[in-house]
Order: sequence, then structure tokens, then C-alpha cells
Amino acid sequence: MRVMQQGLAVAVVVLMSAAGAMGARVESFTADQVVMDSAGNVTFQGKVYMAPDKMRSDQPMGRHGKMVIIYRRDKKELWALDPGKKSYIQMPMDEKKWEQAAKSAIKSEKAKILGKETVNGYPCVKKQVTRQMEIMGMKMTSTQTIWVSDAFGIPIRTRSQDGTVTELRNIKKGKPPARLFEIPSGYKKVGNDMGALFMNMGGMKMPPAGQQGGGKGEMKLPFKLPKGMKLPFGSSN
Repeated sequence: MRVMQQGLAVAVVVLMSAAGAMGARVESFTADQVVMDSAGNVTFQGKVYMAPDKMRSDQPMGRHGKMVIIYRRDKKELWALDPGKKSYIQMPMDEKKWEQAAKSAIKSEKAKILGKETVNGYPCVKKQVTRQMEIMGMKMTSTQTIWVSDAFGIPIRTRSQDGTVTELRNIKKGKPPARLFEIPSGYKKVGNDMGALFMNMGGMKMPPAGQQGGGKGEMKLPFKLPKGMKLPFGSSN
């Protein structure tokens, strides 16, 4: 279950970053999203696909296989798929709420330019950014070093204060195949919130209709979040 929580957290961060950048020109590309610990060991690797009005994030979920998040800005919908069980959930996506969440999460920010470096073939401005933030009900102060390229809406590399590094690798320009942003044929809809998908992935019995959590589009999970943590636009359980 811990891996599922980590996968959800990574997907939420990707979505919030992408939503915050949608107002600018987003270049179409495909990239590996790699997370490394302070020793340089890869601890997490997923895939990101970007196109105008569309975004897809493939995240490993340990023994549960893989979770695919597709954001269709043109349809104002978010789909989360479980390829292993050929199932998915579909929920409305209020872009204004995501943009507001991305902005409101940052209570204060100070940035210092550290110079320029090339990361994975792209010239970047290297910055040290200190933020006071509130994410999913948790208050924190963080200092990060980020490498930002004008070509992309999200940083190519981010290094947190504990030494964890997240970066985009093997970046390939060009629009990904349209089929990657569609629900494959043969998939069954299992609900309209993340809780329904996670219960289905974990092989848990689905509760009766009307008892699966909150209202339409609410992200309700079948496990307890850490104390004080809340889901965006939904219940903290």
C-alpha cells in the first residue's frame, strides 16, 4: 500500500506541475521521469508524455503493476487506468482548481540564480528556491535546486534538500502517438474516484453503490493517509 501512496503522490505532483504550466506554451515530448536518492541510486522510474491539451504519466506501483494517469484538458477529464486489470476511473477535471491548488500551495517563495548549466542536452538556468508550502494539509519549508529550460513547462532536474534528485531523461521531442491519450478498448469503468481504482488494483471488495466515498470527482482512498494529510478536493479519510 505504501507503494500505491507513493505512486499517487508522484502523479499528483506531476499533474499540479503540468496544470501550473498549461497557461504557457507546452512543447510536445516524451521523457523518462527518474527519482534518485542522495547516493545516486534510482528509486523510482516512470514515463511522462506531453502534448498540447493532453498529459500522460505512467507510474510503477510495485506488486500492483502500473498506474496510468491521463489528463485530457480538451475534454476537462482525468482518467486513471489499471492496465493489469483493464479497468479505469473517470472524473471531471476542473483546471482552475488545479491551477489554484498549485499556486495556493506556495505561501512564500525566494529564488536565487546560481548560474547556467546544460542538463541532458538542454541549456538550463540553475536556481535555488526556498518555499513555504502547504500540500495536502501538510505545512513545510523546503529548499530546492532546480534546473529550468525555456523549452519545457516543468524543471528538467530538481534536487531537494535531502539530496533526492528528480529529473527528465531521454527527452524526445515530438507529439506522442494519439492512442496513448485514449482509454484502450476492452477496459471497464469501475468508478469515478481514486478510491475505486485502488480498491480494484488491490483486489478489495467494492462497497455498494453510493457508499464508495464522496461526491462525483472526489478522490477517496481505501487506506488511511498520514495524520494531517488531505487529498486535493476530497476527503482525508
